[in-house]
Amino acid sequence: MFSASTVHLEHITTALGCLTPFGKDDVVVYIDADGLSFVKDSNGVIRISLLLAKELFVSYSYESRASEVQNDYMKLCVKINHILDSVSVVNKNLDDIVECILSYEGDGSPFVLTFDDSMISERVEYSTFMVRDMDASGLELDREHIIFECILKGDVMYAALRDFKEIGCKDVYLYANATRNGENTLAFISRSQLGLSKIKFPSNRTVIEKLEIYENDSQTRCFGVPVIGYFNFSSFDKIRMSTKIASKILLRMDVHGILSVNILSHTDSVVAPESNGSTKPSTTLASKSSSMMQLPKDYPGIVIDVCMVEKEALDDLAQEELISFMNDNPTNSQQVRNNEILQDIDKESSQLPPHKSDTSAPLEDDIPIFF
Repeated sequence: MFSASTVHLEHITTALGCLTPFGKDDVVVYIDADGLSFVKDSNGVIRISLLLAKELFVSYSYESRASEVQNDYMKLCVKINHILDSVSVVNKNLDDIVECILSYEGDGSPFVLTFDDSMISERVEYSTFMVRDMDASGLELDREHIIFECILKGDVMYAALRDFKEIGCKDVYLYANATRNGENTLAFISRSQLGLSKIKFPSNRTVIEKLEIYENDSQTRCFGVPVIGYFNFSSFDKIRMSTKIASKILLRMDVHGILSVNILSHTDSVVAPESNGSTKPSTTLASKSSSMMQLPKDYPGIVIDVCMVEKEALDDLAQEELISFMNDNPTNSQQVRNNEILQDIDKESSQLPPHKSDTSAPLEDDIPIFF
C-alpha cells in the first residue's frame, strides 16, 4: 500500500521531463520507504534512474507486503507520457494551489493520481503492467575498477552538449588527463561532417571541482595518461535535459567502458504563480502559496543516475589521433569555433550565483547514488 501527497507539481514536471529523451512510453517505477524511483532503459545501451525522495511530499505512507527485507519495494510499469501530460495540464492552473495525491495498492491495481484544489477534485487512473526484473549486468559501473572520476558544474556540460547538437555531432569522445601540478584537462571532442571539434573546459575549481585518473583499481592515481571514452552522440545527448537542471555532475568511467553520469539538482524553491494583473490573489492564498510552494529544507533535490556503454573500444591509432588533436594547435577555423563555444560556456557560468564550496569537506565525497 502506498500513498503520498504533494503540491510541488512544477518540480515533478521538471523531473519527469528528464525521462522523455529516453522514450515516452513505458517506465518502471519502484516504490519503497525512501521514495519513488523511475527507471528507463534504452536498448541496453543507456539507462536512467531518477529518484523523487520522500522528503518532497507533504505526507508519505508506504506499507510493504514483502516477507523479506531485501525485497521491501513495490514495482510497476506505467506510460510516463500519460502521467507527465496529466501533471503538466494541472500545473497550468495559476489561480489556485493544487494538491496531488499519488496512490497504489499493489499488483493488479491502477496507479492513481488525485488532483484537489479549492473548487474541484479530479481522479485519474493509469493502467499498470507487470514487468520482468531488468538485466542490468551490462550497465553497471564496476566500482572496483574505476579509471576516471570527475565532478563538473552542470551548466557547462549542458552548454557543451547544446553546442555539439547544433553542429550536427555524430560521435563524441570524452578526453581526460591529470597532471601533478593540478593543470588537469577535461574536454569533449565531436566528430561530425565538419571534422573534429573540441570543447576544453576551464580547469579552475569553480568549473571542475575534481578530476582524477586511476589505474584499474579505483585508488592508485596516475598522471599524464589520458583516458578517452567513445560514445554515440544520439545516446549521449539523452542526458542533456538532465544536465540543464544539474548543480553538480559526477562522471565516472570503469575499465570496461561503462560511463556513469550522476546528476544532483539542488532546487531551492519553486516560484509561486504570479498574478495575471486582472485579478489580485487574496491575502490568504498569497500567504498559503509562499509557505506551501517552498521545497522542504531536508529535500535532497532531484537525483539522476545514468549509465551508458561505450560505442566501441578505440584502437591505438584512433587514440593517437585524438591525443594529437588535443596537443596540437588547431586550424584557424577550429580555433574560432572552440573560442565561440568556450565563450558561450563562460557566459552560462557567469549568469549563475558564485560557486560556494565547503573547504572542510573532502573532495572524495560522492554525490548520492541510489542504483
